[in-house]
Amino acid sequence: MNLSRRELSILGASLYVCEGAKFRVDNRGWNHYVVEFTNSDPRTVILFLKFLRECLPVVEERIKAQLFVYPDLNEDELIQTWSGYTQIPKSRFNKSIHLIQRSGRFKPSRYGTMKIRYHHKEHFLKIQDIISKVFGGVA
Repeated sequence: MNLSRRELSILGASLYVCEGAKFRVDNRGWNHYVVEFTNSDPRTVILFLKFLRECLPVVEERIKAQLFVYPDLNEDELIQTWSGYTQIPKSRFNKSIHLIQRSGRFKPSRYGTMKIRYHHKEHFLKIQDIISKVFGGVA
């Protein structure tokens, strides 16, 4: 699917509103301008990365990945799979977080959950600006 830059910006902003980390201030009063996007659907993560890479353009080496791994999944296989989907080298994957499945009714994703982390103040603010333009003065 070919999206125009405008369409990709709108879609990327919408995805970030739904699945992205919000502005944070830590207990020391320091601002954190980190872009974090978490999802278990590879299509969603790939689309958000396309937005970052084509609409910002990001510093590729600053894009990091982290996996949330459920007990019945193989961490090495997940890293291999997600690295292929995202084109993020395995060397830029942070330590995985291993989760405990608590409910027999809930079946976790076979892909685990992927978090994209990108530290860049100007790009974080640019995403916030795009969100503001897309969603206007709501809330």
